[in-house]
Amino acid sequence: MTQSPPSQPPATSPAGAPALPDRARRYARRKLKAGALAVLGFILARPRLDGFLRRQVFRFPGLAGRMRAAVARTRRTDWQVLPTLPTDEAELTDGARQILHDLRRALEHTRQP
Repeated sequence: MTQSPPSQPPATSPAGAPALPDRARRYARRKLKAGALAVLGFILARPRLDGFLRRQVFRFPGLAGRMRAAVARTRRTDWQVLPTLPTDEAELTDGARQILHDLRRALEHTRQP
């Protein structure tokens, strides 16, 4: 009678959980990176939040260096784009609409000889 080779235990991660296949690992990493870029864009579009978080991160020099390096490694500039301005006057507040009206009137006034 022949003996079957001993079965290998299933691969596990360092935390003891079953290891993910390569495809699942790449998918999870891609989704995590896309989410991180979206969060970065959200933060950078809000100067007060950006300033607050920068002050908190720079309290930890090791973390600040890692974050700087991670941002430098990103090749996409989606998070650097400024938020789009509303094109429809209906989206503006009353005060903003009044300012826009005054600016247009001032432009027309300066164009006339």
